[in-house]
Amino acid sequence: MNEEKRTSGYEYGKMCSEILEAVGGSHNIKNVFHCITRLRIVPVNRELVDMDKLNQVGGLLKVIESSGQLQCVVGTNVPEVYADFLEISGIKAGAETDQNPAGGQVEEKKQNLITRGLNTLASCVTPGLYAIVAGGMIKGIISLITALGLVSSKSDIIVVLNAVGDAPFYFMPFIIGYAAARRFKVKEIFGIMTAGILMYSTFLSPAEGISGYSFGLFTIPAYNYKGSIFPVILSVWIFSLIFHFIDKRMPKNLRIVFSGALSFLFAAPLFLGFAAPLGNWIAKGMTGGFAWLFNNVGLFAGALFCGIIPLTIIFGIKGWSAVELQNLSTLGYDYMLPNFFYSNLAVSGAVLAYALKMKAGEQRSAAVSTGLVCILGITEPALYGIALPEKGPLFAAMAGGAIAGAVAVLMGVVTYAFSMPGITSIATYMDGGNNFLKLLLVMAVAWGSSFAISFILTKKER
Repeated sequence: MNEEKRTSGYEYGKMCSEILEAVGGSHNIKNVFHCITRLRIVPVNRELVDMDKLNQVGGLLKVIESSGQLQCVVGTNVPEVYADFLEISGIKAGAETDQNPAGGQVEEKKQNLITRGLNTLASCVTPGLYAIVAGGMIKGIISLITALGLVSSKSDIIVVLNAVGDAPFYFMPFIIGYAAARRFKVKEIFGIMTAGILMYSTFLSPAEGISGYSFGLFTIPAYNYKGSIFPVILSVWIFSLIFHFIDKRMPKNLRIVFSGALSFLFAAPLFLGFAAPLGNWIAKGMTGGFAWLFNNVGLFAGALFCGIIPLTIIFGIKGWSAVELQNLSTLGYDYMLPNFFYSNLAVSGAVLAYALKMKAGEQRSAAVSTGLVCILGITEPALYGIALPEKGPLFAAMAGGAIAGAVAVLMGVVTYAFSMPGITSIATYMDGGNNFLKLLLVMAVAWGSSFAISFILTKKER
């Protein structure tokens, strides 16, 4: 009865309470956070986690254990689940627990460098995706209404809407700086201040003829960091290292006055002179590297990347958003994000074809409902509920995605704004040319080819 009272005020109270019990309680959680679809829990002592009980929690699509994390696949309602979980568990957002539960602490499994890099990128980008997607969708609406001739592209209405749609992209360093500060465990306001330093007019728009500023033994280059991701992540990281070093040694009653000031005094020249320019170089290198790959071995690159997307979702491999956003900032368009759209359509086609071979019943109903939801960009229910257990639809979705990825590269389909890769994003492909028509063709190829392959691979249920 007490448990019911404790969870009755929360929409996902029962689910969160069961998860909390299965992982060994609040004292056995070192950290908890979420991405777009997964509640990610880092346990203090893995031996206290009851995986059988966790896998039986109602409402969870799947539980994946990877790199020391318990990834509870919830779906797009994960922000609400996360909020309820924090309330019920008593854990503060972004905080780590210091408790040492009964049974002793087990050393956390260290992640490899690539996994750590992707996880860091994802944790710095994912919190801002809500604003980024909103801006992208508004940019898509602008493209749609101007392409249809409903409003002139030079009207004041479009000027205002462009300001709304462009804002999260222009001021990307502030969004990323806030999330990066949480990731590196410093106060979020310091991340925003770091982004403000990078975006300061002295560096953003230097006087004519000025390319840098002498600062002792080195020169701070005057780069334009608007729309950037990697420079601010590296800058906040450098600041966090220095801040933690100073703050631990500073008397508590003096921290609020001196810790931040001294940290920026040492960190700002370092990240302005070295870390941020390095991040700029990394961004240009990645953009150029992927561009070279798609330009020189485009068919293979498109087929490989789009074909393995279902596996990246299943295994929780992430971090692509940073590259896609960098492409949009540097090139003005992106050719990687559309692959997630094609892949989602391929999963839809494969699962719906599987449904046609099933007898009327619960399995068929599940395949139809999850297959249709894929068109909106939500594939986890279809992947974990149908494609992965049955294998055939998974192979068909990968094959169909590979075909669509190759065709898309051949035709040169790109997106002009960031959006969730579902049917609602199609307006972001309008450019006044035939890019939108090419997209429709690739969409048909993705869905149709995976449907046909899955229909052939799936044996009719008798």
